[in-house]
Amino acid sequence: MKEKWQEMQAVLEEVATMKKREYFLTLAVCVLSGLVVGMLVSPKKRVMIGSHNGNNSGNTGKLPQECECGEDCCCEEEEA
Repeated sequence: MKEKWQEMQAVLEEVATMKKREYFLTLAVCVLSGLVVGMLVSPKKRVMIGSHNGNNSGNTGKLPQECECGEDCCCEEEEA
């Protein structure tokens, strides 16, 4: 067991050089994996952004022509 510990210490004491590209890719992988883990671990939330904010875009739910029957038809055409 002591032999393996000394081998591991020897590996950790070595100086390793890293290119800028490798450093950037390692940093990008860490950031993206952190985002994914954060999304998976976070509690589920039901958030609606921009819902019921008072912006009526003309959709009032009324029929184009007010019919007595309450359907989307023209009552005058049925009478004729």
